[in-house]
Amino acid sequence: MVPLAEIETARARLPSAVIRTPLLYSEELSERAGAPIYFKCENLQVTGSYKARAAFTILDRLGPEQRPRGAALSSSGNFASAFAYMGRLLGIPTAVVMMEKTARLKVEKCRRYGAEIVFCPNQWEERWRTLDRLQSERGILAVNTFESEAVIAGHGTLGLEIMDDLPEVGTVLVPVSSGGLIGGLATAVKERRPAARVVGVQPTGSNAATLSFQRGEVTRIPAVETICDALIAQAPGHLPFAHIQRYVDEMALVSDDETKAAIAWLAENAKLVVEAGGAVAAAALLTRRVRPQGPSVCLLSGGNIAPATLSACLAEAA
Repeated sequence: MVPLAEIETARARLPSAVIRTPLLYSEELSERAGAPIYFKCENLQVTGSYKARAAFTILDRLGPEQRPRGAALSSSGNFASAFAYMGRLLGIPTAVVMMEKTARLKVEKCRRYGAEIVFCPNQWEERWRTLDRLQSERGILAVNTFESEAVIAGHGTLGLEIMDDLPEVGTVLVPVSSGGLIGGLATAVKERRPAARVVGVQPTGSNAATLSFQRGEVTRIPAVETICDALIAQAPGHLPFAHIQRYVDEMALVSDDETKAAIAWLAENAKLVVEAGGAVAAAALLTRRVRPQGPSVCLLSGGNIAPATLSACLAEAA
């Protein structure tokens, strides 16, 4: 388990490039939900998502002998770009393992930040085999982001910011995939305020952490089907799940249609551009799947949405 002190240390080391994102009050959603609602706007974070926090923490912890060799992880989205960006910032070589089917727009974004892209066959397990090969052949540190203490500590810095800005918080809603984000955030929030309620939100088509929470053990689902391409873990990590079991109070599910409606609502009413995975917590409030207790925080975890997708969501909501 990652203790609060480790999260506090991670926050103290964050560079100015990592934005202390605003906590914005939403009058419209507060009236609808029946409680004061604030958005934690990680969609405004550098590289467009909360992943910048953990990406920096991973690389910042490398020892002097490892830094010249660099580090590698597997991602085709927000973690990839954040890792590449922070590698450039720290002057540490980074490699990102991506499946061959990865959209070229995402590939080129990471290359612009300076990461080496290593392609692997279009199979989930091939990503880990390729990482292991890079480590054994080239001495690059292979980072398993599902089981990394640095990931939980870095993401936990979000919880500390929430507690500093809203110490009386009653409920915090958090998007969930492999569990590192909610594991770190919930640890920081509950250690500071045990009475606070932490709720995880997933798409119905990618509900591995929810099933695991209900069953009390890590559970793998056979397939994922959702528009939330940032929330596609087929099982939570064992370390994050230990934090979920200890600190998370509830899990909720929302449909893809409800998520698309939330994307449109956020753009029209809050003037915030949010990707599908970043909008599920807002969807849970808009559909009343979660009833907030007291002043509440809705985490908007990312804003990397294609213009065509945003336009389609707005058109459907019209």
